[in-house]
Amino acid sequence: MWIRFIIVKPIGLALAKKKKYDLKYVGEQHVPYKGPFILVSNHQTGVDVFAEGLAIRKVLSRSRMLPWAKVEIKHGSEGLLGRILWYWLGTIPIDRDATDEAPKAIRKSLDYLRKGKIIFVHPEGTRFPPGQLGPFMYGVANLARAVPCPVLPVGVWRRLDTDGGIQVNVGVPFYLPDFEPVPPGQEDRPENIFRRNVEMLTKWSRGLDRNRKGMKLMANMIGLVLDSVTKLEQKMTHAILFRMADPNDNEYLRDRVLELLPEGWKKVDEADWGGEKPAAMKDLR
Repeated sequence: MWIRFIIVKPIGLALAKKKKYDLKYVGEQHVPYKGPFILVSNHQTGVDVFAEGLAIRKVLSRSRMLPWAKVEIKHGSEGLLGRILWYWLGTIPIDRDATDEAPKAIRKSLDYLRKGKIIFVHPEGTRFPPGQLGPFMYGVANLARAVPCPVLPVGVWRRLDTDGGIQVNVGVPFYLPDFEPVPPGQEDRPENIFRRNVEMLTKWSRGLDRNRKGMKLMANMIGLVLDSVTKLEQKMTHAILFRMADPNDNEYLRDRVLELLPEGWKKVDEADWGGEKPAAMKDLR
């Protein structure tokens, strides 16, 4: 068991019952027995990671969850709970001002997924107003394209029309659609060899049960992906290997999260914003 979560869980459960949070959740039955998988969610409150962690707490007693987290949290931008997340529970740090952070985060995520961990990502990169689902950064789509394990979609929001508490909806795990065909004559390019290897393993992964045995096999498959990376990284950089996604993949992920949010929520894009862009608009490719 993940001892740090076991220690923190009673504190989280006590806070979740307070009127300020009043946590409610549905869909826990969709969560795989254990990692590896990628949890993708919108971002609404400063306690989203804790709320969603409590909603899937059964699996967290078997597999550690590591969120992608902006480095500002380390310095207190999200308050005390954010600092607990950073120093006690652990994170995969993201410096949003650096141009090569996404490939680094993906490489670290692959290492953790190979060990059966869970990777948690808020692809918006920042909180958006209630009723709005912001643009997704490419990092999470590139991660999903690089690894043969499922994505677990989650929607979170405050029930502002009733009691103001936090609601978490857990969806059904899924995989991104198959890759687009490689143009003739480009099959032997290193990035396409990597893509072919991942695609083959992903097809096997889709047929596995989400029980203990099936998820262990997925972790072993991720080890094969890392072996492929090691062989190819002398010919290519991680920045190329881990940029397999396209805009359609991002929108596919965003639609799966939108389905879990209340009726009337809408996707907002860069064109909907005037003046300075929110932090979520920074493309980490």
